[in-house]
Amino acid sequence: MSASAMGVSSASESSDQKISGQTHSFTGTRVLIRLASRRDRIMLPVWVYVLIAASASTAYSFKGLYPTESSREQFAATINATPSTIAIYGAVHATSLGGITAWRIAVLAATLAGIMSVLMVVRHTRAEEQTGRQELVGATSVGHRAPLAAALGIALVANLGVALGTAVVLPFLGCGFVGGLALGLAIGTCGIFFTGLAAVTAQIAETSRAANGLASAALGVFYLARAAADASGYGWLMWCTPLGWVERVDAYGADRWWVLALPLACALAFATVATRLAATRDLGAGLLASRPGAARAGRDLRGAYGLSWRLHRGAVLGWSIGFLLGGAVTGYIAKDIVGVITSSAQMERIITEMGGQSGLVDAYLAAIMGIAGLIAAIYAVQAVLRARSEETAGRAEPLLAGALGRVRWASGHLAAALIGSAILLTATGLGAGLAHGLRMHDVSGQLPRVLGAALAQWPAVAVVAAIAAALFGAAPRYAAGVAWGAVAVFLLLGQLGPVLKLGQAVMDVSPFSHVPKVPGGVFSWTPLGWLTLLGAALLVLGLAAFRRRDLQSE
Repeated sequence: MSASAMGVSSASESSDQKISGQTHSFTGTRVLIRLASRRDRIMLPVWVYVLIAASASTAYSFKGLYPTESSREQFAATINATPSTIAIYGAVHATSLGGITAWRIAVLAATLAGIMSVLMVVRHTRAEEQTGRQELVGATSVGHRAPLAAALGIALVANLGVALGTAVVLPFLGCGFVGGLALGLAIGTCGIFFTGLAAVTAQIAETSRAANGLASAALGVFYLARAAADASGYGWLMWCTPLGWVERVDAYGADRWWVLALPLACALAFATVATRLAATRDLGAGLLASRPGAARAGRDLRGAYGLSWRLHRGAVLGWSIGFLLGGAVTGYIAKDIVGVITSSAQMERIITEMGGQSGLVDAYLAAIMGIAGLIAAIYAVQAVLRARSEETAGRAEPLLAGALGRVRWASGHLAAALIGSAILLTATGLGAGLAHGLRMHDVSGQLPRVLGAALAQWPAVAVVAAIAAALFGAAPRYAAGVAWGAVAVFLLLGQLGPVLKLGQAVMDVSPFSHVPKVPGGVFSWTPLGWLTLLGAALLVLGLAAFRRRDLQSE
């Protein structure tokens, strides 16, 4: 063949490939969706199950707490007369079993659906670019829009699963199907809204952490706007936030189906913008470039602990702000919570079991500190598993190839988990103690009590972190699944155990059941000491196992 003929043939092939690339930009989307489903085969069902179970358990508990219409009307009147409670959950509009279930769970479940969607979309878009896997996939016959489409598709399926699951389960608990469908779709479409939003932040930020941070910050702003609208009575503000749209659907009340079009339209617009942005930027780059670091590393980066602090400090700061604000809100409403609790004898019994035998306010604060401990355990597990992420990403091996020892490297991440969780509990105690003390005009008396109650949760949190550390060392492939499963079990035991009247032997499986119920209850160092010793033993086991095993890339 002549050179000119070869040139014409090459140009023709190139032109055909270019035209094919433009025509089939979504090629491989189904394959990537199957791949994402396989990667999320544990996390995805857990998220969907937790969101459906949250609605079901709420309906189940309210069915026992307020079995009659008169009791529910009294409960609704108490809630609607408490501005601080309205700011958190909104006003009660319908007094049926489904109505108070929707009031209690709608905004919370929608917020969790938003978090699920953000994490899922960023995981399969920006995180894939950051690790270089998307570049390898893009070198094959996969279209350039397929990765984003697959991420949107898997998140869409998850949210539809939550919506349909909620609609199917609630009628079995005495709630109507139509209202359950409205509630499920309100939660699901809110999750779809944040699916589109996360797709945009994944194009803007250059790292997965920054993308998650931008989307989470927007979620926080929307939540505060919804709370401000409920507390102030400014109805127009409710229409400015997707969490407000969830309330405006008014499941089991007016059932405004047309409101569901708002999050869907916004999600479609976000997806369109994200697709355009993805086509105009370079692979691996973001619209907001990362700030260049210093030319020379500082003293704090010369050791394993300094590096670990640098990796974890952003997460500690963000979690601390959330814990401080959450503590302030729960501490502020503690004074008003008595009327809500005493509207049901069973509710009073449950809060007393969760929080201790002293006054209801102290029992409520003790229960809140227990919840804060469980949430702090989530951060602790996340921080411990960061070591596993560093290992599988290949960033640990170059460090350990030098003079840095394995135990010291891993200890840096464990220290971040333990110290970070102590900081979070301190933030909760300070926020709740100050807010409650100001309302009671007794800051000097209430602050030390509430702060001490928060820090009393730390040994139990340390045990959870140590479980994750032991799994990281001894069974790294199963560390994430088993550690998060343990957190889920402890969370369900803490929140549903009193409602389901589980035996003490079952409740004792959770380390949090051994924490003294303070403030107000009898404080003892003995259980805290045993929890600390157990945590220390598990940490030693994990470090010893990590020292002996090989590094793994997956």
